[in-house]
Amino acid sequence: MKYKHQSKKATDKKIMFLISVMILVLGLLLSQIRNSLFVAQPDRLNLVFYGQDVVFYSLDLENKIHYRISLPSDARVKVPGGYGEYRIGSLGKLMKLEKAPKLLQKTMSAALSNFTQIYFYPDSELIYQHGPKNAMILPSLKQLVSYKSNARLFDRLYLSILFLFQGQEINQNIASLVITDKNNDRVWQSNNFASKYLGYWYSKELRGERANVQIIYQKDYRTALLLSNIIEGNGIKIVDLSENLQQRNNVRCQVDYNSIKIIKTVDAIVNFFQCSKNKIETGPVDIIIRLNSLEKEWEID
Repeated sequence: MKYKHQSKKATDKKIMFLISVMILVLGLLLSQIRNSLFVAQPDRLNLVFYGQDVVFYSLDLENKIHYRISLPSDARVKVPGGYGEYRIGSLGKLMKLEKAPKLLQKTMSAALSNFTQIYFYPDSELIYQHGPKNAMILPSLKQLVSYKSNARLFDRLYLSILFLFQGQEINQNIASLVITDKNNDRVWQSNNFASKYLGYWYSKELRGERANVQIIYQKDYRTALLLSNIIEGNGIKIVDLSENLQQRNNVRCQVDYNSIKIIKTVDAIVNFFQCSKNKIETGPVDIIIRLNSLEKEWEID
């Protein structure tokens, strides 16, 4: 009897352990689904695939107006964070050496003036000199499933379904904007690109909130202007760039806002730049972005 009692207790413990594991797994899955593109479904989604081909997609999930840009591997772009200029095809090597995959996201956002929310890249140190003769039209299933990415499991599934059923509608190509400098190097023209294609990446939701934004920086106006271009590229209006030497570089960026009526705009900025947010009086503007340490993270040489 004693043996049977001990055996039953051991069995009960195993069952309780299995139930606990199942609850934990279910909770993690529900959390992944709740934070996935299946639930969030932004009206516009920007993503880049890096590799032998470097292709950027801007997908309008509401009106199905999609854009695609194939970026030349041999063109030089400015890499935020004080890295100077690198050829696009060597970004993977830099990311690997610095152990900083977000450099791809930052560089594409700076080059194209938008929030590039999702990025895919191979686990490789290869430097790509030239893209193939026939540029990639759609990402492959291998890229969507096996490439490294900041996309979560259900995001990958969502994108796989999206490209499968809407791939034929991604037919609006935008030409790269590159010049050849005096050293015979091809250079990406970020400022000209931002001016020429302003409005292409607008989010209807963010545009509709009509928030006015002020950026407060410490000393680097060029970085503030870069971030202004990135934010405005999504349809958010920047009305002022102001210098404040009292900002602290050891503190994360902060987004102050005055109303929940503009919360989608606030959350878009907070989520992309990983800032804190604070609901307070903001004077004549709706949102104040205090760059703090963000100024150093996004500085350009």
